[in-house]
Amino acid sequence: MLVASELVTNAVRHSLCAEDEFVSVRITRDGWFRIAVLDPGASGQRAEIADRPTELGGLGLKVVEQLAATWGTERRDDGYRVWAELEVPG
Repeated sequence: MLVASELVTNAVRHSLCAEDEFVSVRITRDGWFRIAVLDPGASGQRAEIADRPTELGGLGLKVVEQLAATWGTERRDDGYRVWAELEVPG
């Protein structure tokens, strides 16, 4: 839940999503949990771990990096996707 929350929060805060646009979340399970958040990508920014976190933020992707086995980004025709994969508890 924490990883999904951080990815969605970043998309909402940084995507420049307009009121009539959407941020979507897709979670799949195939040996791993994969959480993918797609936003319109209007800001043109890239998701990166902040060099200097502040009191107001900047730790979200560091948390994702610590909890996920892997994570990444991709710019697509329909927006910008940030995803993370987590091990399925066994």
